[in-house]
Amino acid sequence: MKLETLLSSTRNWTPDRNTTDGVVLGSIVRMVRNLPGFPFPGWSTAESRAAVAEQLLPVLRGMQGFKTAFCSEMSKLSYGQRRALLTRKQLTPCMAARQDGCYIIIPQRRPFIMMVNEEEHLVVHAFRNGLNFEDCVQDIQELDDTLQEELNFAHSPRHGYLTSIPAEAGDGLQLYCLLHLPALTTANMMNQVTKALEKLHVSISPYFSDAQDDTGHLFVLFSIPGPEDSIDEMMDAFLDVVDHIVLREVQVRRKLLAEPGLHLQDTIARAYGLLTNCRRLSIKELRDAVSLLRLGTLMGIVTWEEEEREILIALNQFGLDQACEAALAEETGDPQLCLRRATAAREFLNKHPHSFSDNTI
Repeated sequence: MKLETLLSSTRNWTPDRNTTDGVVLGSIVRMVRNLPGFPFPGWSTAESRAAVAEQLLPVLRGMQGFKTAFCSEMSKLSYGQRRALLTRKQLTPCMAARQDGCYIIIPQRRPFIMMVNEEEHLVVHAFRNGLNFEDCVQDIQELDDTLQEELNFAHSPRHGYLTSIPAEAGDGLQLYCLLHLPALTTANMMNQVTKALEKLHVSISPYFSDAQDDTGHLFVLFSIPGPEDSIDEMMDAFLDVVDHIVLREVQVRRKLLAEPGLHLQDTIARAYGLLTNCRRLSIKELRDAVSLLRLGTLMGIVTWEEEEREILIALNQFGLDQACEAALAEETGDPQLCLRRATAAREFLNKHPHSFSDNTI
């Protein structure tokens, strides 16, 4: 599969409205494994990385559903291509900095991303839309069973699977959750959330790794790896944290909506007006405006002829496509990109019939 095909595929992070009110966009389970007898990637040489790849790649490429996958050595990807994959969460920041002997494998029809010689010899991400860790864990455990039929991973009876960070040895699993938190961000409450999470040994960071801010109001929540065979307990504790953040986001949305100053309604209206009338649009402006339009949709301020779930998918995909285009075009410094982005925003709104109203005030 070519990179262009991969970037054009409609692999959306779709909110699970039934359980999270559109707050949780996606769930990811990360699994790390290492081969015995080789240095970890952080201490490796070009020769040792090549030897690790020689053992892993034939097995990974030979599995069902991976024979036609996109596969590339990192040194073959440009800066813009790496940023585009980062934007889609199909690459980690650590992997984006890698070069020779480091490979990424992404199948088109299976919910996995595989990285060879990232922080560990093998890193696998299994992902699902919405709040769906159980299926992620099942997918990755089945994949692990298949891999262990042909590969021998470094394992200690006392410490579990060995990793480059000794404190993270154990089952080699970590949980990630993609969150849309426009109300908490608008209310300037994210610092409070971050400090509270630190006490629970859970971290949160901006979704877009290229912008250390709250651009787009998207965040990644992630757990600390636990001891071997602790995934069920870790998932229960992590889900409790997710539920609490979802509850707080929903509460703040309702509070902002009920304020007599109409601050939230005005913020959403300004974002809508920007997308409707602007002639130049930066990627940060677009991320924020699309986020607020998504919030307005969930709160009934913006109504569409399409079903809510379908328009949320379309909004997610539009924002993702524009972010990928920005990443790919940055290398060339295209002066027309801001103009084309504004045109694309107006075309999107014209393509999807809708109405903007104050019926919730």
